Amino acid sequence: SLGNYSNRQRFGNLMANVRSELAYNLNRPNLDKGLATTKYGNGSTEISYTRFGKGAFLKRHVDEHHEELKGVEGWAKPTRRSVSWLIYLNDQDWDGRKEGGQLRCFKRQQNPHGRIGATVNGDLQVGWLAKTSLDPNERPVYLDSKRHYHGDCAMYVLNEDGRSKSYITKAFDTNPLMYVAGSEALVKKVLLSDRKDLADRFRLIEAPKSKITDILKGDSQYAGQGEPPKLDEELEDVDPRGGTLVLFDSVSLPHEVLATKNKDRWACSGWYHEDQQEVVL
Repeated sequence: SLGNYSNRQRFGNLMANVRSELAYNLNRPNLDKGLATTKYGNGSTEISYTRFGKGAFLKRHVDEHHEELKGVEGWAKPTRRSVSWLIYLNDQDWDGRKEGGQLRCFKRQQNPHGRIGATVNGDLQVGWLAKTSLDPNERPVYLDSKRHYHGDCAMYVLNEDGRSKSYITKAFDTNPLMYVAGSEALVKKVLLSDRKDLADRFRLIEAPKSKITDILKGDSQYAGQGEPPKLDEELEDVDPRGGTLVLFDSVSLPHEVLATKNKDRWACSGWYHEDQQEVVL
């Protein structure tokens, strides 16, 4: 086989240990059990080598979406991404101001209150309720999909006990409401029309995009110079210095890769998975 087998085995063992540490310290027990721990072999992590040549970039996105928002195949896969990771393989003195290639993260200005990404039972996060003077906590919004085929869905937040739910919408079909550009405004108008207090607070993690959206924003000419933060966000740029390990939630953190300028940017990257919640027929 290609490469150094013994080094790949050692790396797999290391990543398996990291998986177990994350499962314990993030209180994500499903990271360390089930099909997700064996599907991708030793270390069981989706993994690839990535090379960005001069001028290459990756536009803003998130690494995982709720099953209801991934089309007809959304519930077909047995696992889903939970934690994204990168190990940079460049020189240790890489200077992002000169060479570009930074990972740009769009963080929330306010630290969220409660579990981010997914609930214990596997409902994935789709948005936020921004803080207010009456509620100083920014709260993750999750999507409960009871029938698992784009119908009978509802959004909710977790109560202070971290388990019981408070629904903020009635049941609705995700398609087409949450599949089109402008879906955040549609959610506010259609689902939260009688709750202006919640509509004013609601933000999607990452709204669907279209070519028309790109044209209106001027993104058709975008060359990886870096997007500005949206309302309630702040930027954190990470230089791809060799040996740096980056970990972040696959569902809730929008990010992009800024254009490289003068030399290739190398990384080993991947995703730890969790088993997808069971489909109840």
